[in-house]
Amino acid sequence: MDPSTSTHALELQNLDSVSSANQEDVTYMPPIIYRAAAQGSTDIIRRTMRRAVQYLTPNKNTILHIAAQFGQPRCVEWIIRHYSGDSSPLQWPNLKGDSPLHLAAREGHLEVVKTIIRAARTVSERDIESGIEVDKAMLRMTNNEHDTALHEAVRYHHPEVVKWLIEVDPEFTYGANFSGGTPLYMAAERGFTDLVKVIIENTNRDRLAHTGPMGRTALHAAVICRDPSRHILFLNLP
Repeated sequence: MDPSTSTHALELQNLDSVSSANQEDVTYMPPIIYRAAAQGSTDIIRRTMRRAVQYLTPNKNTILHIAAQFGQPRCVEWIIRHYSGDSSPLQWPNLKGDSPLHLAAREGHLEVVKTIIRAARTVSERDIESGIEVDKAMLRMTNNEHDTALHEAVRYHHPEVVKWLIEVDPEFTYGANFSGGTPLYMAAERGFTDLVKVIIENTNRDRLAHTGPMGRTALHAAVICRDPSRHILFLNLP
């Protein structure tokens, strides 16, 4: 059972429990809406759209989170189009601090990732705190573990998503998460030679961070993994 399937079953079970308990005046997501978002069924969501955008699962996922997690690009696009014109639904964090983009990248749903970023680019406002464009703010947004969407795509080995995320923001330096790993270090540590190559070849060298925990670098990780084919990739790094 993959992570999405197990999470799907657990959240549905929690939603059923919440519904049957009839707890408080909280906008918990009805199971039928959850299933509709997971399956990409906009017909069901449309009937309660005004309320549906306010529904949350026990893990604080919105319908946009659910549609993104289960790889429903048309549903994601439809939900975004029917939200208000600001960027808040796109950047709304769940209980773990994950945005819809985090979930799409984690599951390797490239078309959903592209749909979300395209939508962010159409938002005219700018991120008030950082002063950067909304799409850039989303790409650089970190969750509770200080992971960006790129960290997640690397961790679960989604080469196409990794390449696309880097290409749309090549000037940004992706720092270490709370475990001490940058995307490049994580790729080297896990033996993902293809991702190491993608990251090095598509990132501005001056912006490339490759440190890891305990003062290690991506080269250290490659040596530890005993893969000589990766060593040459790191020799010209700053």
